[in-house]
Amino acid sequence: MTAPPGTEQRPVPTTLEEFAACDESDLEIVVPWTGPAIDPGTGAPAAPLPDSYVVATSGGWPKPGAIEIATDLNRVLLDELWQREGLLAATFAISQKCWMSSRALAIWTDEEALQGFLGSEAHMNAVRRTRKLAYGWEGARWESSSPTLPTFDEVRARLAQQRRKK
Repeated sequence: MTAPPGTEQRPVPTTLEEFAACDESDLEIVVPWTGPAIDPGTGAPAAPLPDSYVVATSGGWPKPGAIEIATDLNRVLLDELWQREGLLAATFAISQKCWMSSRALAIWTDEEALQGFLGSEAHMNAVRRTRKLAYGWEGARWESSSPTLPTFDEVRARLAQQRRKK
């Protein structure tokens, strides 16, 4: 088992809070904003975002040796995601410095559309398998009326706020 680059000399965190506190300054967008609401030429919204929409995010820290399996699971999930009615857009990022943290961020027309994806067989299977593949995983959702796409900085702030409430 090899440690993610830049983490070789650090002890593996033992709590979700310790993983979440790590440095994601190298967060790399691996799939830019994509989806029916996005102009493929610019990566920006093709038209103004709806007055109200749902933002959903998830992120986790895979265990060594889980990357290949997680990549296969992600392919299945992405196939499901891109065909889902109600998806407006999604983006994905990874931080090698933060124990290969994986971040997903999506916007949906409404809660019902998001629930359709979350309850899908592909997503439920991925959730069950991810529990064994990751040190930790967390997610959040909120309603937004912002005219701009959410950011991973906003995601980190929302997740931190959620952790403090627990």
